[in-house]
Amino acid sequence: MLTLRTCFLIAALLLGLTGCATYDPPIQGDHASERYKADLEKCRASSTETVRLKDAATLQSWIVSPFTGPPAVRAAIRSCMVGKGYVLDKAD
Repeated sequence: MLTLRTCFLIAALLLGLTGCATYDPPIQGDHASERYKADLEKCRASSTETVRLKDAATLQSWIVSPFTGPPAVRAAIRSCMVGKGYVLDKAD
């Protein structure tokens, strides 16, 4: 039988993995180009890992990470893409 802690861990991992896997930031330009897709994938991977490590730093941040993690990852992806020279849409 699964313990409550194990169930919570599984739920947190599933939420964390699905939260930003398909996020496409509001960036001006061609979203279908190979360069954009490669940059976006690099930003997704690095942003997800950065936020995951930050959330794992303390028990409190780990507990709330299923709720605070996805918005933090999306913000990090946007920042990463801007850092690569892309321009955010003004509508966002």
